Amino acid sequence: MNAHGSNPPAAGGFSDDDFLRSVADKLPERDQHVREVLERVKSVYVECGRDAVLAKALRKFVVAMLAKRGHRRDDGRAFFITGESGAGKSRAIEHMLATNSSLQPQMTSFGLIKPVVTVRLMGPTTLKLLGKNILDNAGYPMRQKLEQGELWDMLPVQLHLRKVLIVYVDETQHMLKHTESDQERQNLAKAFKGVMNYEPWPVSFIMSGMPRTTELSRLDEQIERRGSFCFLPDVAMPEERKLILRIVQRLSDAAEINADRVLSSDLPDRIAHAARYRYGRITQVTLAALHVALERGDGVLTREHFALAYIDHSHARGHDEMNPFLVDDWARLEPGSFLFKGHDA
Repeated sequence: MNAHGSNPPAAGGFSDDDFLRSVADKLPERDQHVREVLERVKSVYVECGRDAVLAKALRKFVVAMLAKRGHRRDDGRAFFITGESGAGKSRAIEHMLATNSSLQPQMTSFGLIKPVVTVRLMGPTTLKLLGKNILDNAGYPMRQKLEQGELWDMLPVQLHLRKVLIVYVDETQHMLKHTESDQERQNLAKAFKGVMNYEPWPVSFIMSGMPRTTELSRLDEQIERRGSFCFLPDVAMPEERKLILRIVQRLSDAAEINADRVLSSDLPDRIAHAARYRYGRITQVTLAALHVALERGDGVLTREHFALAYIDHSHARGHDEMNPFLVDDWARLEPGSFLFKGHDA
């Protein structure tokens, strides 16, 4: 996928997977083994309490979306899922959508129907670019240049033809960077409402991103009234310490590395601190330590692996006093990666 979610054309019929496989096949045998194990670890998803909350919220959202009034469905709805950077929003939503049986792709005599279209925004995005990428990911081949209004006028019709029920926009806060003026925000609200209010086939939106994403709901009273909201909080310690233990255990099991030393120490508390108490970052910190262990050929996960991984992902090299996996008074350190002043964490 490119920076905004659409798939680039394959060069000479060489698919992305084929190309990546050809590159990986040239790695030394040992590096290929590490890559294979890391892929196995990355595929692990550790469920927690928030998954049950999200799953229930999505079920309610889908039921409300499908319930008809007379002979037609109500206008589309908006489901806002927000959290701080590193909270693990994207992975949680992917899991939520993948485990909801009613939203899975269906094979018909006309081809594959996907009820959900996903668009990921990687940077500041215009309304025109968003519309184009929704069409791209819905499978509409763009053969001509269209203006912003033309794109959004045709969007509800094309989503109807493809039986798309939900558009999931990830990192939605990037839309706000290009909608600072009142007119731009009115255009954004009008565009979303045009898709949500399309009488023959109302389409709903799932929007995820940083907490300010909910500003989109205040663009229009109808969008706010039809909105559902879910915030993913930080991991609470010590109440959720068992979650850290479960993450470390599951990921280590996938790597076939023994994690007993880590689990029986204060390292889970240090991991949470280094990860700013955010679910997604906790898995990243653990994955980085496992990567160090795999590179060294170690079969037991230790504090040293976490300390070395922290050095690789911070400015702590030569500053052991700033490494939460090396100092005794780690709790005094600011949560997150240590970076010199003038650098963003």
